[in-house]
Amino acid sequence: MAVKYIEDKGEQMSNILIIPSWYPSISYPNNGSFFKEQAETLKKAGFNVSVLCLEIPYRNTKKDYRYFRKNKYIENGITIYRYVYPFGILHRFPRLYYKFLKLASVWIFGKEFKNYGFCNIHAHSFLIGGYIGVCLSEKYGCQCVITEHSSKILRGVLNDIEKKVLRECVDKSNHFVCVSNNLKRYVEKMVDFRGKICVQPNMVSPIFKSSYKTFSPFLFTSVGNLIPGKKMDLLIEGFCECFSEKDDVILKVIGGGQERQRLEGIIKSRNRENQIILTGPLPRNKVAEILAQSNVMALVSEIETFGIAYIEALASGNVIIGAHNGGADDIITEDNGVFISEFDIASVSTALRYVHDNYNNYDCIHIRKSCIQEYGEEAFVNAYRKFWRCESNEQ
Repeated sequence: MAVKYIEDKGEQMSNILIIPSWYPSISYPNNGSFFKEQAETLKKAGFNVSVLCLEIPYRNTKKDYRYFRKNKYIENGITIYRYVYPFGILHRFPRLYYKFLKLASVWIFGKEFKNYGFCNIHAHSFLIGGYIGVCLSEKYGCQCVITEHSSKILRGVLNDIEKKVLRECVDKSNHFVCVSNNLKRYVEKMVDFRGKICVQPNMVSPIFKSSYKTFSPFLFTSVGNLIPGKKMDLLIEGFCECFSEKDDVILKVIGGGQERQRLEGIIKSRNRENQIILTGPLPRNKVAEILAQSNVMALVSEIETFGIAYIEALASGNVIIGAHNGGADDIITEDNGVFISEFDIASVSTALRYVHDNYNNYDCIHIRKSCIQEYGEEAFVNAYRKFWRCESNEQ
């Protein structure tokens, strides 16, 4: 079916079905929050957007929605269709798992979307949204764009069946979009296919804004899960090495996870309970409030497919500190931050000291402006419009 692409003239634009691999829920409101924000941005730009979530939860996942039935609700003007099947055992049988996903998604699409002009699919991550997208594309002739976010590709932990699914998604999608150049290189190497793989970074939400920055205290923040790969222990140790207990500096670490108790132990052993604050996981609006006041955001994680925390910090007028972890390499420049040279305490301490002592050499207004130009809503919408326009013209 040909898709009529309409320019911005107040006319009705294309129908887009968003198929995320994970999405915010009652118990996990931050899960895939940027998928939700992107869907709302496309809606605001004039597209008719619906979201299809097909979930096969593990046994310990909290039950927020009815099983085996359509859970349909409207959130910020977008209709969400949520189907939850409690067949967690299927995760142990990959071939049955993917066969079920295909059968269920084809049935759901035929029932709910086929006759309502949903010709465009935007799937997030090949596992499982992308796979569902290409199954529907094959069956119903929809245009399918897959945006890839999965850190499993960078960590090299895909099994043979997952690698096969990835190749199928690259081959059968109309556009396969990686959120960083590093992720693109890994995908190309894994699938040995380069033709249609492109790069388009994630979008920064408009909730992230800058406010007046104070210097007393000087505020460092870090935003990320408290897991080993995020290297929060290294950041805390580097902070303690760099600054004394009497220095007028604060470090707020936003996030939750398995490392919390160990990190609390490090902070206590260094007598820094008044300087280093573990906030735990916070709602997005609270994260935005803290970043708006923050001077510097430091995240020295080992691997990032993109690094959404970096651009949220830039949009909030923060100088950023990062590592050569794949995602940050596309984001950090000499104008907006620094990289640590090694994953060790001395390198983190040096980076913290440098941005603290040279903070006035950075232009926080320019940092925010440049971020919005590259990662803001308008840049995101214009990039994805080109995908739909391209497909429309090819019909």
